Amino acid sequence: MTLFRFALAAAAMAGFAMPAVAQQQTTPPSPANQAANVREQPVTDALNAGVQQHLETQAAITADQQAQYDLDRAAYRAAVKARAAVVGQDTARAMRQEDAYARAMIVWRIQTDECNRGILKSCKKPTPVPADYY
Repeated sequence: MTLFRFALAAAAMAGFAMPAVAQQQTTPPSPANQAANVREQPVTDALNAGVQQHLETQAAITADQQAQYDLDRAAYRAAVKARAAVVGQDTARAMRQEDAYARAMIVWRIQTDECNRGILKSCKKPTPVPADYY
């Protein structure tokens, strides 16, 4: 039995499991409640039968459907891994850009400091471009 079928069967069993100890009703239902219960019992039975049929249909998955399900899950996992790789690349690129910007700012501050101290060639240098430090 595949894991998928087992999960469906377990879910079906859990939904219809009865508690081990049923709580006893201490006061009898009123005549109005008894009449309502009698009227509603066929509706409740029909709804429960519909749910049971749906669960049985879901559990009766074919081998082809199971194979396709397994392929779909594998494709999803591959897509998640590919996206994680892209995110990792984006993060690494962002960190390199941050580093390049910080290095350019260090050079710019040194140039500004030298210019303020009267070193004219530092005043004539172009502003550092972060891409040069990437």
